[in-house]
Amino acid sequence: MLVAAVALSFAVPVTWHARHASTATSLTTPLRAAFYYPWFSPSWTQSGTFPYTKYTPTLGYYDQRDLNVIRQHIQAMQYGNISAGIASWWGLGHYTDARVPDLLTASAGTPFQWGLYYEQESLGDPSVAQITSDLTYIRDNYASSPNYLHINGKFVVFVYSSGDTCPMADRWKLANTVNAYVVLKVFSGHLLCASQPDGWHQYSPSVAADSQGADSYSISPGFDHMGEPTTRLARDLTRWRQNIRDMVASGAALQLVTTFNEWGEGTAVESAHQWASASGYGAFVDALHDNGAVIVPPAPTPAPTAIGGDPVALAAGDIASCSSSGDDATATLLLSMQGTVLALGDNAYQSGTSVEFANCYQPSWGQVLARTKPAPGNHEYLTTGATGYYGYFGAVAGDPTKGYYSYDLGTWHIVVINAECQYVGGCSAGSPQEQWLRADLAAHPATCTAAYWHQARFSSGSAHGSHAAFSPIWQALYDAGADVVLSGHDHDYERFAPQDAAGVADPLRGIREFVAGTGGASHELLSTPVANSEVSNDTTFGVLKLTLHASSYDWQFAPVPGGTFTDSGSASCHDNATLDGDRDGMPDVYELAHACLNSLVPDATGDPDSDNVSSLQERQLGSDPCAAGPASVGGIAEQTAVVAVPSASGRDYLAYILVAAAAFLGAVGAAGWRKRRGDTGAT
Repeated sequence: MLVAAVALSFAVPVTWHARHASTATSLTTPLRAAFYYPWFSPSWTQSGTFPYTKYTPTLGYYDQRDLNVIRQHIQAMQYGNISAGIASWWGLGHYTDARVPDLLTASAGTPFQWGLYYEQESLGDPSVAQITSDLTYIRDNYASSPNYLHINGKFVVFVYSSGDTCPMADRWKLANTVNAYVVLKVFSGHLLCASQPDGWHQYSPSVAADSQGADSYSISPGFDHMGEPTTRLARDLTRWRQNIRDMVASGAALQLVTTFNEWGEGTAVESAHQWASASGYGAFVDALHDNGAVIVPPAPTPAPTAIGGDPVALAAGDIASCSSSGDDATATLLLSMQGTVLALGDNAYQSGTSVEFANCYQPSWGQVLARTKPAPGNHEYLTTGATGYYGYFGAVAGDPTKGYYSYDLGTWHIVVINAECQYVGGCSAGSPQEQWLRADLAAHPATCTAAYWHQARFSSGSAHGSHAAFSPIWQALYDAGADVVLSGHDHDYERFAPQDAAGVADPLRGIREFVAGTGGASHELLSTPVANSEVSNDTTFGVLKLTLHASSYDWQFAPVPGGTFTDSGSASCHDNATLDGDRDGMPDVYELAHACLNSLVPDATGDPDSDNVSSLQERQLGSDPCAAGPASVGGIAEQTAVVAVPSASGRDYLAYILVAAAAFLGAVGAAGWRKRRGDTGAT
């Protein structure tokens, strides 16, 4: 815990008044509780550093003034068999006091309870009168809540202290005139003191486990303080599970997790990107859920290949809703098919929370999680930062600040785009994502390339339709000779003919788009078909199966059992090595590699470096068309092979090519003869 609190204070909204007997139910022991810190968002910034943590919480850098954040914390703790939270409390008027009513309100209707961690003892020796006043305040304002922690009919207060001895125990014994259940922090010789509290505990998260006999047993997942260069206690899930088993076996009255969310010291068990899990609660809470049992993970569902060894991709978006059984049907279909699963966004309705991923997505498509490559959708970002999505899929979903990534599948290069452009710096030309895409495509010059994202560039769907905002992304793919784009968003199926970014049919180098918002959430009606739409259906759940050959692909829409609609076909990939869209004798891949050339406009006769050698001639010579200088073949000056470039086409153009080739070969031959006789031609 932080030794000093951030100096902020607020007016305290007192919610619970205990001028009468408490109605709270006492929890029985053994009791599992977690130390909890309600001081965010102020404490995300400390000593001028933001964020003051070495980790990335799955919920992002949240604000606990949002009751939904607290409710998600309560759900996570309950999943970890934690019955109570021990909330850091710095006294009347401090902002941690302002959070207490929120904690109690957020837990209303649940059996979860809250106690307070009295921190002022660590700053000095409060008087007996001050302690009595504080205990009375807690009793009168909070302890009557049914969600305030009680043991043996007493409201519970833990006390943090530092460097104390028996006189501290004496003060608390004298001050406790209000029937509080006081749990003091241990110190050397504490059991020899004449004054004994209701219980003792240790708070030392740099130690993996601590036993205080029948009173308490504390465990820590790790300790990696933001302000310290070295880790005091490394995170180790195997060790953590053993600590949990030992804690349970101890039978101690108070079984304490140190901590749920102390991010500055790096002791949190709350889910983080670094240990996210399929449950949405993170690997350390998962272990608490299992009581530390040694879990033998099931063998991952393989990503088998189709007959002949070519990989298969199985794609759909708009998938899981707890109010629909459509995702169960498509999941059953996936389990019967071979291939890598492409989840095209809007994967868990309505808001992509960790709870919805756990309760709605996991029982269906979660069965093929091990072979899934996801893309985020707009519904994922209804949860701030899409934290439910990134927490569920973990590292496979890419950097949560970006959400775009790429991978290879067989000989194909696959790109995943984050269609929620506003959260990643935009999708326009020159945006970080568009620049990354162009660089990624240049670094992976595959024969066949596919990309997928959620909102479709082209769609006949009545609910959403086409999204021109993705034209720059499409253009980058088009420039690189990509072949296929997959999307969802409209809850239907649609296939398009190859087209450019503007929607102009282009059978030579256009990209074919498939809309497959058929994962099972619901159906949406199609509208009037837009240009280049070839096939569509709005009544059938299913998945799109793509078999990815070395230079071609097959597609087949596979309906769920009982469905009759299907669609299938085959197409070749663009031959990017020879593709010459502007028909100027220079392949597009060559022109794209030279910034002074244009793959869309014939420019073979141009001379961008002004050396009297055309671009086409420079390609033939192996010289750089963008920089004047000697040719790279045999030391021949670029001008050696200059011939008149005809303005006509057809046979005149062919004659030009033959003359240029002859001149080039003659020059190379002469250079070779001079070399054989030891003459370099130098003067």
